[in-house]
Amino acid sequence: MFAGEDYRAEILTLIDTIFLQHAIEFFKQIIEAKLYGENITGDWYEKYFLNPQLDKAEFGVNAGLNIKSIENSYGTSRKDVVVEVSLEHYNDLKVIIEELIEAGENLEINLTIKFNGVGINLTLSETLIVINALAVKRAQIRGGAWSTAGKQTELP
Repeated sequence: MFAGEDYRAEILTLIDTIFLQHAIEFFKQIIEAKLYGENITGDWYEKYFLNPQLDKAEFGVNAGLNIKSIENSYGTSRKDVVVEVSLEHYNDLKVIIEELIEAGENLEINLTIKFNGVGINLTLSETLIVINALAVKRAQIRGGAWSTAGKQTELP
């Protein structure tokens, strides 16, 4: 496909496209979860995005981890391990976020997501969790794309 050519620009475009498509879908899911939940509390994210019925890769990313990191650290990517480790990480992440907010000296970040004329506002804590999940997803996409490209185009 890219024999003897510089494929980097194509890979970067692919990474950007896949990530931005994911971000749009993720924001749509956030709107649905926050709008249609029976009780909207600080735990809405956990209820909708850390549901053990989700695919293990999606579960991990939503908690701020990717499967490769879990597999490298724990020697397995079995779903029960992914769920346990991801929930521990998510709880640690919430503590870190709360500590940052308390030390933030009145920092405000307002994230409003609108879809079909309906909008929701996320708190600072919710916004940081979403930003973290998106950053992990981008890293996962980037790592997978470069790894695949390298394996298919570069010789040992």
